[in-house]
Amino acid sequence: MRNEEIKAELSALRAEVLALAEARKQSEAQVAAQAQVVERTENESEDVAEREGFLGQVQELVELLEEELKETPVVSGLVIFSVGILVGRFLR
Repeated sequence: MRNEEIKAELSALRAEVLALAEARKQSEAQVAAQAQVVERTENESEDVAEREGFLGQVQELVELLEEELKETPVVSGLVIFSVGILVGRFLR
């Protein structure tokens, strides 16, 4: 009878080991899936940060150009433009 009890206990332990192995595989699969999601999220946030940086630089450039245009008198701008046209005609 002792032998049968040991066999039953071994069968129960084997079943438990199989169940734990399956649970471990599922857990590893979930961790891998979560790692992929985190990696994608990090990549997307880096892309957004790069775009925001570029847009910020463009906006700064536009603001500087607006300030320069406001500071430059209109007559001076027209004179420079006219000289540019004349030089362009003579170079043809």
